[in-house]
Amino acid sequence: MQTKWFISIGLLVVIIFTSGCQQWTEIVPNPASEDKKQTPPETKETTEDNDQEETKAVENEAFKIMAPVPNQTIHGVFTLKGEARVFEATFHYRLEDDHHNVLAEGFITADKGAPEWGDFEAEISFKETTSSNAILTIFEESAKDGSPQHELFIPLKIENK
Repeated sequence: MQTKWFISIGLLVVIIFTSGCQQWTEIVPNPASEDKKQTPPETKETTEDNDQEETKAVENEAFKIMAPVPNQTIHGVFTLKGEARVFEATFHYRLEDDHHNVLAEGFITADKGAPEWGDFEAEISFKETTSSNAILTIFEESAKDGSPQHELFIPLKIENK
């Protein structure tokens, strides 16, 4: 079930970013409970004009991710940078390749907790893989039951040496 869920989410993310859609409208299964359905959070890409370069943010109600951007090629280490509006300023990340191997996971603490937006920046290193695709999942754990909340999925490319 988890494999089908991951493939479904991965395909939805690819379709959304390649078709230019800015929100998900399909209902997908929740891996924590097979009998419950949930609608993934709205994912938006925004563009902020700077003097010399354009920055794209991937965001939902809890996260604004400036780096990495969708489909960015990453190496053994990459920077996760943005803003979070989460309880006690702490959230989790998980990087999985397209074979569902967890390459990196952990938590990050922003400089402010909800209801304010807190800034964060962290370097994430990951295990080698033969895969060329990955999904970075950013989420807040529910204080009630530990289930993922406000999940944000960012597809990435892996450059293998």
